[in-house]
Amino acid sequence: MTIKFNPILGTLILVVIVTVLLHVCDAQGGLRVVVIVGGWKPITNLTDPEVVEIGKFAVDEHNKEAKTKLEYQEIIKGESQVVSGTNYRLIITAKDGDSPHNYLAEVWNKPWKKFRNLTSFRQCTLQNGEEKCTFT
Repeated sequence: MTIKFNPILGTLILVVIVTVLLHVCDAQGGLRVVVIVGGWKPITNLTDPEVVEIGKFAVDEHNKEAKTKLEYQEIIKGESQVVSGTNYRLIITAKDGDSPHNYLAEVWNKPWKKFRNLTSFRQCTLQNGEEKCTFT
């Protein structure tokens, strides 16, 4: 005896499964946004205290490593990536003496392990007299 696949029955079973999952999800407080692990997403709230803390950490760590005295000013653009923790790419304005410059910083954060690491920090390049920062 062989079992033949019936496409109509298969589609009906799939619809029933999806319907049940949606009802279960709705019963548990509604649909949730699923973050795709590994994809870079724009940071929409650049003044979020956690994001600002990451930005200040980047400047402080760079100052320790490079023996500089940059002063954190603000974050002007950012992206985050969910991995084992969160990677942050931030364009940060910091003062070097009296003159502000933009810097591209990358920080890996694992708050549950109290781990934070500055993986990259560089000044944005000058092109035609303007600073250009791009995420690569």
